[in-house]
Amino acid sequence: MNLKSEKYSLLTSNTHFFESLPVALVPEKEKELLKKAAALLPPIIRLALECRLTDNSQVDLQICIRRDDDHLKEVSNWLKFQLPESETNNKLLHFMDTWADSSSIYHKDIAEIFLELDVLPTGVQSPLLFFDLSPALSDSQKKELCVRLLQEMLGEKEAIFSILDTILHACPQPAFLAYAGIMFSRDTEVLRLNIKKLPLDKVLPFLQQIGYSCYDQELTELLPIVFGFSDRVTLCIDVKDEILPKISFECFLDNNPEGESYWKLFIEKFNTDNLLDAAKIDAALTWTKDIFPSQQKDWPEHLWIASLYKSENEFTFLRKFISHIKVTYCPGKRTELKAYLAYESTWANRTLLAKNPVLSPPTEALPVSLIAAAIKKGVDFIINNQQQAGWWKDFRLSPGTSDEWVTAYVGCHLARHELPETYPALKSAWNMLKTRYRTNEGWGYNALTPADADSTIWTWMFTTTGHFQQEFPTPGQDLLHAYLTTNGGVTTYSESGPLGRNQPPETFNGWKIPHCCVTAAFALAGIQPAIDYLLNHQYPAGYWYSYWWEGPVYATALAVEALCNKDALYYKTYIDNAVNWALNNINETLTEPSPNPFNIALLLKILLFSNQPEKYAILANGMVNQLLQSQTDYGNWMPAAEMRFPNTDDIHHESGENVQVVTDQKMNFTTITVLDALRLYLLSGLPEYRPT
Repeated sequence: MNLKSEKYSLLTSNTHFFESLPVALVPEKEKELLKKAAALLPPIIRLALECRLTDNSQVDLQICIRRDDDHLKEVSNWLKFQLPESETNNKLLHFMDTWADSSSIYHKDIAEIFLELDVLPTGVQSPLLFFDLSPALSDSQKKELCVRLLQEMLGEKEAIFSILDTILHACPQPAFLAYAGIMFSRDTEVLRLNIKKLPLDKVLPFLQQIGYSCYDQELTELLPIVFGFSDRVTLCIDVKDEILPKISFECFLDNNPEGESYWKLFIEKFNTDNLLDAAKIDAALTWTKDIFPSQQKDWPEHLWIASLYKSENEFTFLRKFISHIKVTYCPGKRTELKAYLAYESTWANRTLLAKNPVLSPPTEALPVSLIAAAIKKGVDFIINNQQQAGWWKDFRLSPGTSDEWVTAYVGCHLARHELPETYPALKSAWNMLKTRYRTNEGWGYNALTPADADSTIWTWMFTTTGHFQQEFPTPGQDLLHAYLTTNGGVTTYSESGPLGRNQPPETFNGWKIPHCCVTAAFALAGIQPAIDYLLNHQYPAGYWYSYWWEGPVYATALAVEALCNKDALYYKTYIDNAVNWALNNINETLTEPSPNPFNIALLLKILLFSNQPEKYAILANGMVNQLLQSQTDYGNWMPAAEMRFPNTDDIHHESGENVQVVTDQKMNFTTITVLDALRLYLLSGLPEYRPT
């Protein structure tokens, strides 16, 4: 990008954007102020508007500048033309010059910065400077960088340096200090520090350890909401001579509001007194949009020029999306909410992804150590993929992404490994599930849905496997019986429950019939009527059909596991029939262009629950090799659990026509299922088995 012309600014390159801002978010008076601020910034389309969700009409502006994507020397020179002469601006420009110098420590250690302008009627002051602190830097390197920069900008600040050192050492794993900010136009005596990946159960101990003394019951009650309805949370604290009372939480959700209903729910949690501006909320929740050159006049000139240097497969477009919601807490004051509405240019590639090669897995058993290493790698992924609150999430449907049901399923299977390092993750998961219990009903898909049988039974099994059973609500296992029908089958939603009561009978037929995939989970918990139902509903071919899953393998694997756990010898005929069905399907599954690891893992489990698993040792070894070859470097398996979402009146679930199917986009469900199969494989003794 050529920034030699100081007239080509963020404003002139994006006139259409600033002129078309929704009045609900940016009234005309504030729009004029915002345009003046944009004229002071270079044409880097990586910006965000900071909108208060109350009747306060102030809208601030920030841009992100990246070392590896932007021409830092040109940016620095451009700012020299635009920023008025002042002591603080001169300090900022000195930093920009130093950062642009490839030999400087700033250039080496700082990958990106944010410049934020407070847009006030009195005029725009010096930008606030936020700089990133790479996770690759050690605590001592982060401190050295901050101290050097602060000394150059603000002089000696021994009190701040001491608190900074305390914060760096107090961050519990996996939390880390990610950004520091110098508040030029607000208070040059204050340093803003942003801590990422701080687990919910570590927030209050961390604040106490660093000397924050202003927390109260309100903050204690605030934290489960902030963390429980967010995918990621960044804690923001201000340091002066001490930790200042006001702290903030930047709350991120991975999906836009169109695909994630928690955005609206999150905001509503803080609007119990109806003081937030409804029009602003609606405008923020509909902000997300992808904009292509054919859809907008006055396309930014520098993007046209940049496209000439790209390959024919690359194209540019503009993205509008909600970056995050900031929740600000200060003792004795009302909690504040701001929406950060992002706007950025990006590049995409038209090149089609190549298909995965067809693998021919060897049939010889792998060493136990190699399988154990794969399990450890997968367990590490599951632990690291847990959200700060304690949730595991997957499957995007119209009610949003599941957290309760997925957390219960993942927690149950993770607890089966009986590894000490998993206990903190399991405890965090159970702590969050406890907050969502619906009295005398159980748990649901997520906070926006009623309790259901599947989520409730997996929560029950999670507490028994994870040794939290004493904390399960008073009804205990009796809670599950509300979902049992007279013939022992289990309906996902009780006809007498909230969903059943509020749906006309004819539109609820599909969801009130017994579902084998849910009944099998009840059978896995040892509930005899559910086991009896399965015995009467096995198909002649040997499988049980799934209402909520593509194909029969999920329900069949659960049913076989339940029968084996209850009495393998007594139910041998049913188990053998299922094993024979699996044998007839394994080869087809393994030879697909992209073999499905979720289905392979479930088919493997069926073989392992047979009365003589050693008969299938060669086949099982090949399946395990296939699974190990498809594990990623991060330890996970790619999304492969195909969940169906039939209409409420769909009783012809085997046809699979016009049914929405989604996969586990966060890869938790597939990964934990594969890990369970590998765990069972090790326990079976097949890795050491050698046919005679």
